[in-house]
Amino acid sequence: IVRKNLKQYQQAIECYDKVIAQNLKYPEAYLNKGNALEELEQYKNAIRCYNKAIELDPQYLDAYLNKGIVLKNLRHYRKAIECFNQAIAQYPQSQDA
Repeated sequence: IVRKNLKQYQQAIECYDKVIAQNLKYPEAYLNKGNALEELEQYKNAIRCYNKAIELDPQYLDAYLNKGIVLKNLRHYRKAIECFNQAIAQYPQSQDA
């Protein structure tokens, strides 16, 4: 996370890969790797990471929201709306959703 905050996204991705290699079932690592990939405009890879985070934790609000944002940016509006609707359905009281 520190490397990401310093805008060292490629190095952050490498760190997240090491974390994932140690613990394949750590959704936060996939989310953060996806965020770094998004910053590098590697949107398809970011979506893969968000999908993995959702697979590991189907209730992961941030993964749905971030995936929806990337899909919106790619102009895949229907898929983005599906992600946002999923987030709203799971967390109707959340201001983020």
